[in-house]
Amino acid sequence: MKEPNQASRVQQSWYQSMWRWHFYAGIIFAPIFIILAVTGSIYLFKPQLEDMLYRDMIFTEETGQRLPLEDQMKTVADKYPEAGISSLGQFEQQDRTTRIGVTFKEESGYVYVDPYTGEVTGKRLGAGPLGFIKTIHGELFAGKAGNLLVELAASWAIILLVTGTYLFWPRGKTGSFKRVFFPSFRQKNGSRNFWKGLHGSVAVWSTIGLLVIIGSGLAWSSVAGQWINTIATKANSNYPQFAYGPDESMASKIVTKDIATDIPWATQNDVVPSSGPARPLTLSVTEVAAEAKQLGMGRPYQITLPQGETGVYTLSSLQSAPTKEATINLDQYSGTVLSNVSYADYGLLAKGITLGIGFHEGRLFGFLNQLVGLALCLGLIFIVASSFVLWWKRRNGAGKLAPPKRASDQRVQKIVAGLIVVISLTMPLAALSVMTILVLDFLIFTRRRKGNKEAAA
Repeated sequence: MKEPNQASRVQQSWYQSMWRWHFYAGIIFAPIFIILAVTGSIYLFKPQLEDMLYRDMIFTEETGQRLPLEDQMKTVADKYPEAGISSLGQFEQQDRTTRIGVTFKEESGYVYVDPYTGEVTGKRLGAGPLGFIKTIHGELFAGKAGNLLVELAASWAIILLVTGTYLFWPRGKTGSFKRVFFPSFRQKNGSRNFWKGLHGSVAVWSTIGLLVIIGSGLAWSSVAGQWINTIATKANSNYPQFAYGPDESMASKIVTKDIATDIPWATQNDVVPSSGPARPLTLSVTEVAAEAKQLGMGRPYQITLPQGETGVYTLSSLQSAPTKEATINLDQYSGTVLSNVSYADYGLLAKGITLGIGFHEGRLFGFLNQLVGLALCLGLIFIVASSFVLWWKRRNGAGKLAPPKRASDQRVQKIVAGLIVVISLTMPLAALSVMTILVLDFLIFTRRRKGNKEAAA
């Protein structure tokens, strides 16, 4: 049986080991968390912000019959002969213009056409302000390296939440689950315990939501996203290729995300089938729209035009509700359904990730989802800010900022390190960084301990 002081020493070592991992991860990635929270809270309200920014382009008055889609596309072609038309978006509201995807040389964007008068109401090229926000959110405006850094920070955020839960978990006779969820305001205002209670309670209330947001965000990332997609595909838990399609031999090497935008996560890597042998005439977009209605795809949706003689019409739902997602490929000549994949066809993992992404983007349960997402972003900002307050108030007697002490029990250090490794194995970049830290820590600590022994001798 362990002596009381030994048991206390072991418990303290557990706390110190968890605290060191929590502390260093928080300090390193805190600035990225702030950037992600700020940009994420703005991008959550993309639909409302776009309606405000491009109101004159997007909205019109319902006046009579809508013009054929071919006439609307011809208006764009006549006004911008140098532009290539790639897609056509139709929306549910009758007072919205038709959104036509265009490419000017190497720059892409949209031209908006009044469906009642045929008048071009505006042109929007490039990413725009919200595209700028999205680029910062996804890659810190640093390209591939930035995307990897965001993914690394998101992976470590999960480790922070796990270690933070342990640190704030009630223990001993003075521990109280009530204080976990509801901080005590009886503490001296501004004291370290006061801030510690607020920091922990906000983190506890936010943990589940943040885990969903972080986990679904990793599905979009470079390394973890590909890893998740591979696992889902091998486990037959992703998407069924050529669902309800007549001929799987008509496959190409092109995937959906190569030819169309605004595609559901689960079908982005679905191999696009090819149209049959070329015939004199292709289907018109009006006929494709009629086929979409026949197949039960209601507005809003986008028609992506065929690319080349073997290209296909791709219909992708623009519904905000993830459960209404659908992606359909039609032979550009006969209108034959080559593939038809909806949310109901997704595998279990793909369904879960799709719902998570919907929550992440504020689309799962409407405006309330946006408000919940905003609250989580603000909560994350407070957690980071309060952590720096706690660190500042933790100064030692000399007024210096110091990192947490290393645990005295080396066995506990190794066990905690092993647990961190196990957690990180679900996230490739986190696992790589954890192993790197452990190797460096071992080399530095071993050299320092060897130096101390030689000095003592």
